[in-house]
Amino acid sequence: MTDYFALLDQPRRPWLDPEQLKQAFHSRALQVHPDTSAHPSGGDFAGALFAELNEAHQVLQDPKRRLQHLLTLNGHPPNRSPAATPAQIDELFPLVAAASQRASKATEQATTAANALSRSLLKAEASGASQQLNAILSQVMRLQKQATDELQQLDRAWRESDAAQLEQLSALHLRFSYLGRWISELEEKRMQLSNCLS
Repeated sequence: MTDYFALLDQPRRPWLDPEQLKQAFHSRALQVHPDTSAHPSGGDFAGALFAELNEAHQVLQDPKRRLQHLLTLNGHPPNRSPAATPAQIDELFPLVAAASQRASKATEQATTAANALSRSLLKAEASGASQQLNAILSQVMRLQKQATDELQQLDRAWRESDAAQLEQLSALHLRFSYLGRWISELEEKRMQLSNCLS
């Protein structure tokens, strides 16, 4: 397994400064980009190395993927068992599902409405669904920020071989997995609803 931290000359830590990571990627990418590199092995090697650098950057800039990579490198792959799901995530499941289903239903009804009068009558439901969706999305984003703050705090006390910290990182990885997926799903539903309301 390639160590993406080493590939981009970054320390193996839970938190990386986004701007420094971006600069490290650009610096390394300029050295190996197939269009600018005069590597003795030719363009194929430079292209493969550039693709690997790009993947490293994508992994390290995403907290969930960075934690998964860090945990795996430390021989402690993330715990994916249902029993490991935090209570606050379990509590949000039905709220996210309800908001998502209501938004999907309102979008479907608005797009299949036969005439302008029908669409106009459905706008109230679509508006209510949009408000519910925005409220849940705000709650999920607050939890994402809270998880990011916890990650930065854990990073300040980071010791690579500390089993308790690795467990905390595994729990954070799981939270980032759910929250990131929900943010993506809810933002997509919000955009679909917005198109119906305009």
